[in-house]
Amino acid sequence: MRLPIAPIVSVATGLPPPTFPPTMLHLFLLTEPELDAMASFYSQTTPDSFTAAYPSTMDWTRDVLDRNPCLPEECRLSDEERLKVKMRMFARFIGMKGAETSVWEQHRRDELAENKKKWSAEEEIRELPTATVYVGSTQVCSERGTISSGAVKKCKVNCEFGTN
Repeated sequence: MRLPIAPIVSVATGLPPPTFPPTMLHLFLLTEPELDAMASFYSQTTPDSFTAAYPSTMDWTRDVLDRNPCLPEECRLSDEERLKVKMRMFARFIGMKGAETSVWEQHRRDELAENKKKWSAEEEIRELPTATVYVGSTQVCSERGTISSGAVKKCKVNCEFGTN
């Protein structure tokens, strides 16, 4: 843990960030705000002309790192998971071996993507009107949710699909 880490310098200034971890121990003690500050220092939070000038990128803009409080918990990483992912991304950025995306992280990304897809579909259904829907002059979905005629493109939850 005492192994020193050579700092990566900014392509814009030629200087390392003031909070760059001097040893492996310091790397593992970084907080999320410190990682965010260094990602910003290296132009990795908001893409600009310097972002791709490094041998690797951190890609802090990934959906998986989204902290949107409007998303349910099952659609976002926990604080601990997000810190773990950011630390791995930073370690890869500074050239550490063994900092590739883990199987756990890939499975978790897939799980979150699937959860977001389901949540988004449920949100879309919740936003459908509850009143009777008419397509032209044909009643498609009554308040009870029974289709009275024709094909349906969208209908409120619990509609019984079919034709009469």
